[in-house]
Amino acid sequence: MKKLLFALVAVSMMAFTTLSTKADIKVGAGAGYGLDIEELAIQVAGIYSSDLPVDIAADFKYYLMEDPLSAWEFNANAHYYLTDNKGTNFYLIGGLSYATVTVSVPSFFGSSSTVSNSEIGLNVGAGANINMGGFTLMPQAKFTIGGLEQLYLGAFFMFNI
Repeated sequence: MKKLLFALVAVSMMAFTTLSTKADIKVGAGAGYGLDIEELAIQVAGIYSSDLPVDIAADFKYYLMEDPLSAWEFNANAHYYLTDNKGTNFYLIGGLSYATVTVSVPSFFGSSSTVSNSEIGLNVGAGANINMGGFTLMPQAKFTIGGLEQLYLGAFFMFNI
């Protein structure tokens, strides 16, 4: 599953390399907090930037929940930049979310069964792109309508590749 997700993100980013003469790809990781499920999440992300005011971003979040629960989500977003500065830029977020929540229930015979639910949602939010010299700090607030339906506060540390 992780290999398929990585391949999907890589192919999506490569598809946009012909859109612009100036392209920039960033990868990174971070953490955040889902206010509805009240759990911390670790996340990895990739961003394709061009000379257009819109970046294409994909991220994967895994929520650090206690057993028997587990949850993860994959997001594909567009970042529309409101400013064009060298230091700090602000952007709006719009995109799609695919989230899965799984519960493992023990049975009487020593084995366990799992029940999972997956949903698609819409992302809206805002963030900042802060140039810190060797890396970029990207704090953001994002609300998902549908899916996990929650406000998510997080930050990424992104590096150019």
